[in-house]
Amino acid sequence: MIKKIFSTVVLLNLFYSCQSQDSKVVLIDKLDKSFKVAQFYEPKLKKTDELLSSDVKKMDKKAAKKALEAAMFAKDTLAFYKSNGRLPSEFYVESTNDWMSRKEKPVKYFGYAYSTVAYDEEKDTLAILNKVAFPSLGMTENNKGEFVYLLATKTSKNKNDMANILGFLKKNCTRVNIEDQSSEKVSCWEDKNFYYVLSATDGKKEEILSYDPSGNKNSKTVDITDIRLKIYSKDYVQTMRNEKAYLPDYLPNHKEK
Repeated sequence: MIKKIFSTVVLLNLFYSCQSQDSKVVLIDKLDKSFKVAQFYEPKLKKTDELLSSDVKKMDKKAAKKALEAAMFAKDTLAFYKSNGRLPSEFYVESTNDWMSRKEKPVKYFGYAYSTVAYDEEKDTLAILNKVAFPSLGMTENNKGEFVYLLATKTSKNKNDMANILGFLKKNCTRVNIEDQSSEKVSCWEDKNFYYVLSATDGKKEEILSYDPSGNKNSKTVDITDIRLKIYSKDYVQTMRNEKAYLPDYLPNHKEK
């Protein structure tokens, strides 16, 4: 009986710890520090490698079209580099494949960054927050495999998207006052484990409706909002401060209690 109860408790713990992690989508409202970044991206990277190694010319039209429209992902190794006075910090973290860092010698390695390098704005969904779907998602883990950073982006034509994201933040987080000197609308929030930085830039986009037989396009201009949601682990922020590494100015100076 005791063994049965113990097994049930273990299964329940696994269930709740994995709620934020689906094989296809990150449920941001259930995100916690136990999220396994590598586990989420592993099948996506494998599929990307298969697509890149396949010969599109040998596929039928349907398969080729599907391959060309598929989302694609990349993995980069991150390391600490000396800023040499270029930044207001002694070090910074960057990909070893970055065009500038390739010329520099890493001080030490930090972890891995995963990014979405090709996607369909209308069809793809990699993360969801309060009914808002994000087609592009980048995440970072440290050398211990721990989640440290997330960037979810989308170009939205839905005026409710920003309201829905802010609704979640207002309900579950506390607003952090920051100085924003950019042209974007930026707000910073925090809960027990994370800082959330939400920014939005309004603009307009030409939407092509059709082409006539002569090739003339029928189009209209629609209002859009470029949304960027960044989530930083507070443990990561503190690590960067301890390492004297660069962090954006808007992040508060979190200290462990």
